[in-house]
Amino acid sequence: MRKTPCCRLAIFAVTVLATSAPAWSMVGEGADEGIEPVIVTSYTVVPSGSLGAALKADRDYLDGMRPHHAGALTMSEEYLRDPRGSSPVLRTLAQAIIHNQRFEIALLDEVRRRLAQPPTLWDFGVAAIAVQPAASDGLAISYRFTRYPIPGPIPATGVVNERDVQFAKAMSIHHQGALDMARAYQADSNARNTFLRLLNVDIITDQRQEIALMQRVIAAYPGDADAVSVPASMVHGMEGMGHVGHAASGMPMQQPATESHTGHGTPAEGRRSAASPQHSPAATRPGRLAGPGHRGHQHH
Repeated sequence: MRKTPCCRLAIFAVTVLATSAPAWSMVGEGADEGIEPVIVTSYTVVPSGSLGAALKADRDYLDGMRPHHAGALTMSEEYLRDPRGSSPVLRTLAQAIIHNQRFEIALLDEVRRRLAQPPTLWDFGVAAIAVQPAASDGLAISYRFTRYPIPGPIPATGVVNERDVQFAKAMSIHHQGALDMARAYQADSNARNTFLRLLNVDIITDQRQEIALMQRVIAAYPGDADAVSVPASMVHGMEGMGHVGHAASGMPMQQPATESHTGHGTPAEGRRSAASPQHSPAATRPGRLAGPGHRGHQHH
């Protein structure tokens, strides 16, 4: 039977998607010793007229999530440097956030590099499609990345103090912002990047679990946790997002009189260290972490 141009277009698109989509079977795998990294480019395949909207959806997401992740690094680093931060659970969580989100920042930077590459256009007469480089799979092995696990149950011993509660509240607010961005991308019909969609599954899963853990820490505070307010300056990387996460978290925030209520008034200058090249896994190359339960984000 002779194939029509539309039929040929459909066959071509399915073939490209089948060979370029992120490796679903690799989800949950870590960076194993002795395995050579194989970096594979994944692609977004859309009608050529839809490419502009797809690229805008991806770039808008990167413009929000990348600095937001960088803010999580500086928030965690500040808590770890603060001698008042005494909760072993939160200190372990802060270390996990730095390790895991540093790698995710490298993934987001790689997506941006791929999106800067020119698409390939295929004109079938009755229809045209664009094949846009979208991401790189296999970076977990290249960077020798293994996910740092979220801490387990809160130990019965140990005192939760006011600084611990502030960090837990601030990071919960921050995580809610990431959840909002991830869910907005998943719901956007123009957002076609399968790699980012898989990354969002991890972000939503991990950060919901981390919020639940932080809520348990807050509940263990011996004083009135509701009375512990969070200075706006403690929540980084939320510039331009308004009060995303505040209403959802139900947590009180202090807003300094000298700062604007838009974007929490967090100065951008003080947050640049987290976005600098030294935070890239390519520079740090963290080693393999021992222990069970490490989901290595291999599909990233």
